[in-house]
Amino acid sequence: MKLNKSYIITTNNFKVNDIDVDLDYKETKFNNYSYDDNSLSVKQSLLNNFESNIGLNGSKYLNLDVTTLKNNNSIINYVFDDNSYLSSNINLNIKHDSNIIVCFRSNKKSFLNIRLNVESEKNIKSNISIVTLTGDNSTNLVSINNRSNDNTNTIINYVDLLGELRISNLYSDLCGINSNFEFNTIYLGYKNERIDMNYYVKNNNLNTVSNMSFEGAIKDNSIKTLRDTIDFIDGCKNSKGEENENCILLSENTISKSVPVLLCHEEAVEGAHGMSSGTIDKNKLFYLTSRGLSEEDAKKLIIKSNFKKVLDNIFDEEIKNEINDIINRKIDD
Repeated sequence: MKLNKSYIITTNNFKVNDIDVDLDYKETKFNNYSYDDNSLSVKQSLLNNFESNIGLNGSKYLNLDVTTLKNNNSIINYVFDDNSYLSSNINLNIKHDSNIIVCFRSNKKSFLNIRLNVESEKNIKSNISIVTLTGDNSTNLVSINNRSNDNTNTIINYVDLLGELRISNLYSDLCGINSNFEFNTIYLGYKNERIDMNYYVKNNNLNTVSNMSFEGAIKDNSIKTLRDTIDFIDGCKNSKGEENENCILLSENTISKSVPVLLCHEEAVEGAHGMSSGTIDKNKLFYLTSRGLSEEDAKKLIIKSNFKKVLDNIFDEEIKNEINDIINRKIDD
C-alpha cells in the first residue's frame, strides 16, 4: 500500500511522493496506559472507523479526550505487550500553560498507529513531546494535527529513534492571529530501518510564526525521506516561516532524501529553508579526539549536541536517560 502521500506532489523520478510498504495490520489490542490525574482529565471510549493522515485506516480504536486542569508538567504513558497492535486517537485540549509528554513503550515488536490532535485555547503556551520507546522490530505510524488559535505559542517535539518502519505526518494550521508554532524532530536510523516523514504547516492569519527543525543521523542500509512544507496563505501578512534539516551520514550505503518546500500566496511575508546532509565535520572530530575522546565517543557527543534542543524540552529525567542510552547503543552497533 502507498502511505503518507505528500501534500505537494513533485516529480515521480525522485520517488518521494509517498512510501510503498507491505504491512501485516491486525485488530487493535488495548494495552495499559497511565496519566497524571492531578493535572489532566481523561475520558476513554472505544470507537469505530479510525482515520489517519498517513492513510492507514482501521476499524476499532481507543479514543482519549484529554483536557488540562491546571498549569503543570504531565506524562501520558502507553505500555505495550509483545506483538501488540494499537490504534489510538488522542485529543489534547490545552486550556492551561502545559508541558506534556506522550510516551509509547514496548520491549520487543509492536505495531503503533496513532493520531494526536492538539488544540490550544487563546493566549496559551504549551510544550508537547511525543516519544516512541518501542522495540527495534516495531512499526510506528504517528500522525499529528495541530490548530493554533490567537496568541498561542505551541511547541511540539517528536523523538523518533526506534522501530524498523517509522512513518510520521504533521498537519498544522496557524489560524489564529499572532500564533506561534515550533516543530522539532530528532531521528536515528540504522541497519535496514526506513524513516518516512511528511510535514505541512500553514501560516493562515496575520503575524503568524512557524519554525520546523530536523536533526538526525543514519547509518548502515537505513533510508530516510523528509518532505516538509511551509505554506503562506493569502491574508497572512507579516508572517514568518523557516524550516531547517541537518542529517549526519554515518555510513556509505545509507540514503537520505529531503524535499523542503516553501509556498507563498502573500507578499508581505518572510520564508527560509536550509538542508545539510553529509558526514560528521572532520575538524570537530579531530578537535574532540585530540582532547582524549575515542572517535565513537566523539560522534556520540556531536549527535547528542545536535539533539540538545529537543532533549532540553523534555522535563522527565528518566525518559531523557532512556533516549541517551538508545543513542549510545545505535551508534555503537
